[in-house]
Amino acid sequence: MEFMTRDEVARYLRVHRRTVERWLRGNLLKGYKLGNGRTALWRIPKEEVEKFLDEHESTTLTWKNSKRRKN
Repeated sequence: MEFMTRDEVARYLRVHRRTVERWLRGNLLKGYKLGNGRTALWRIPKEEVEKFLDEHESTTLTWKNSKRRKN
């Protein structure tokens, strides 16, 4: 199984790394959090990134859209 960091996923999807973090915290993207607090490291299986792309290929995910979905 191949893993990607939060920054690698952000570069791959051409989004900000904080966007990837919001997706992870909102369970839109699955990954593993190693450690606690601000120094925690995320490892995201490449298969999950591909699955995320397949599931969201026809939608535009923005911060505003993600925020609206929570309410």
